Amino acid sequence: MAQLFDKILGTPSGLIRDMVFKRKKGGNIIAKHPTPRASALKDTEKALMAKFGLAGKIASKINSIQVLKDVWPKSTGKGSKCNEILKANYALISSAENLGTVTVAPLFGFDIANPVLTVGVSGIHLVTDALGVNVEIDSSVEKFIVTAGVVVLQTPTSADNPINQVIAFKSVQHNIDLINPVDLSVEFSSGLLATYGSYTVKKVFACLITLDDTGTPIRYSSTVHS
Repeated sequence: MAQLFDKILGTPSGLIRDMVFKRKKGGNIIAKHPTPRASALKDTEKALMAKFGLAGKIASKINSIQVLKDVWPKSTGKGSKCNEILKANYALISSAENLGTVTVAPLFGFDIANPVLTVGVSGIHLVTDALGVNVEIDSSVEKFIVTAGVVVLQTPTSADNPINQVIAFKSVQHNIDLINPVDLSVEFSSGLLATYGSYTVKKVFACLITLDDTGTPIRYSSTVHS
């Protein structure tokens, strides 16, 4: 790949023989036109592609939930938050077949005691011990709490469905309560419920997020899983 700094050729764009001219971030980029691969993909290459594809689906769904997107820090480089989420989860996922773990929020959020995340027939249910005062929640600022995350769906019941699929969720917000156990649930409906019910293996990853009185995220927990 080359970059054209002088405008000897004007502002070229498109394909010229085996060279591709394009504009990116105000610059002119020259690249060689890709050619079809002659050899078949190796099993290891297929596995890496499948892993990257699943990480991309997970990142896209996390990024689609505003309160989750907001707790991820801005990238220090040119990449988007979605790219940062993808990189974090690509490093955690074992493979597309053997998922391993997923993080829906940045690592090292506050700890929650004895979380039980249940996969139901039509939704998910998260129960934890009372938050207490050890997590340093400022109830004068943090007024509400929600749970949000993703469900990674595997083993479809129909050959017409993708091998794996990901759906995102967020509960309705509840008033912060530091004394009583946390008890939050999400019920899927319509198209999401149909997708949810079309897979036999469902792995849920979620976190708690505290909000101020405008609904802005303040603090998040470590990710828990079903």
